[in-house]
Amino acid sequence: MNPPLTSHQPKEEKAIVIGGGIAGLLTARVLSDHYEEVIIIERDELPQEPSTRSGTPQAFHPHRILPRGNMIMERFFPGYIDDLLVQGAPSTQNEKMSLFTSYGSLQMVPPEKNASSSRALLEWTFRQRVQQISNVRFLSKQEVTGLQTSSDQSQVTGVHIKERSEQKQERTVTADLVVDTSGRSSKLIKWLEAMGLEVPQPERLKVSLGYSTRYYRIPRHVKEKWGGVVSEAQPDKGIGTGMLGYIEDNMAQTLLFSAGGAHYPSTNPEEYEKELQALATPMISEIVKELEPMGVPRGYRTPESVRQHFEQMEDWPAGLLVVGDAFCNFDPIHGQGMTVAAIEAEMLDICLHEKRHTSQSHFERHVLQRMQEAIEPAWWLSSVADLRWKGVEHVGAEPLKGVSFAQKYFNLYVKQAVKLANEENNPSMFQQYFMMNALVLSPRDIINAHTLNMLLTGNGSLEEKQLLAELGNVDEQQIQERLDELIPSFSLAVDEKALHSFPSMSLSNTKA
Repeated sequence: MNPPLTSHQPKEEKAIVIGGGIAGLLTARVLSDHYEEVIIIERDELPQEPSTRSGTPQAFHPHRILPRGNMIMERFFPGYIDDLLVQGAPSTQNEKMSLFTSYGSLQMVPPEKNASSSRALLEWTFRQRVQQISNVRFLSKQEVTGLQTSSDQSQVTGVHIKERSEQKQERTVTADLVVDTSGRSSKLIKWLEAMGLEVPQPERLKVSLGYSTRYYRIPRHVKEKWGGVVSEAQPDKGIGTGMLGYIEDNMAQTLLFSAGGAHYPSTNPEEYEKELQALATPMISEIVKELEPMGVPRGYRTPESVRQHFEQMEDWPAGLLVVGDAFCNFDPIHGQGMTVAAIEAEMLDICLHEKRHTSQSHFERHVLQRMQEAIEPAWWLSSVADLRWKGVEHVGAEPLKGVSFAQKYFNLYVKQAVKLANEENNPSMFQQYFMMNALVLSPRDIINAHTLNMLLTGNGSLEEKQLLAELGNVDEQQIQERLDELIPSFSLAVDEKALHSFPSMSLSNTKA
């Protein structure tokens, strides 16, 4: 944990967090170390037990925290996984996970303590922790209607709120810092434009994604017989992603996903079951035959993922920050959203600690820039994956760097990693790939001259030919320079100390 405050490091007075979801709870936890009072303003009435809120319409669907997120959340909420386990979330420690790729199958056995739960139980667990912090309080059933600013509108000094009740009373709450964590429904751009500010055009990944989820009751013998299953998408064949996992209350979830808008997974029970059978592996469909359906499938559709670039605004107002989906939102299939919110909250904490020792002009803009650099790998990796689908398009002031090259590179990398794991029982390559997608390693730890030379065996495979075509005619001594041209630098991608605390994952052979 961070060092305690001393007398020459006084806390600032008051901070406001707009939104009480996962990003808001993480942000409030960070701010509680730096401000005398933290107020979380939430539109919904807070449930008295783990249950979904109207403000989280996607909560019905599977949620997961990537290993990088677990590291950060364990730091801010020590022992939270034990809390989940006590409340009935199943342990995933040493439980086999079957993964089916285009190049074969693997069984992964994660050694670290972890739990699998619904979004509702996870949010409830974090909220219980935050409610125990003495200098944090919640204002629920309150809607933020606008920002209060200084007379010259250079600084945000609070928010205007309105009760979501019959009285609809309005008032203003002042603060030294306001952080918007209200997600995809954020009104921040409208508020900034009302202040006369010009907001940069965001990057948009026009992904036209859809996924459908169904719940099942699990007979006692099934979970002992089967672990979780992931069937990866094969966009070139029009095959979507399928997943099966377990959560609290003896329930299982299945999920179907596709992107590009040509087809959305069905919410009709009969059609849904047929689509499970059409996945790259029949395993999920076979398991479902032993489960008891609980209701019909539900769908979720969204046309795009959006990455704002507020850090480019030279006139960004003091006293204002943004964390979570309001800053950058992702294709949920990659499971990055909550982990990225944790990365942003951690970066805010780092910047606030630095601020105590070194005065920082344009502090808030500096924080936004640091956050942007820290989350770049997540945006890039999810975009590279989604752009494999026909119909998905990236739109932004600058083209996304290295997409086609990375797609070919990862194809060859995964092919060799799966072969090495299955034929030589050596999971090291796949572990590296897994940790990159877990946001523990930078993509640069996978894409570099040393690894490229190892991948290029000269066997004449299609994947190798495609990668060489992307690389171009380049001298061996200049390969790293060529990679630097092709791939972003990811200068602030990973805390190197995180790698040393990440346990190794074991894999066992399964033939596709």
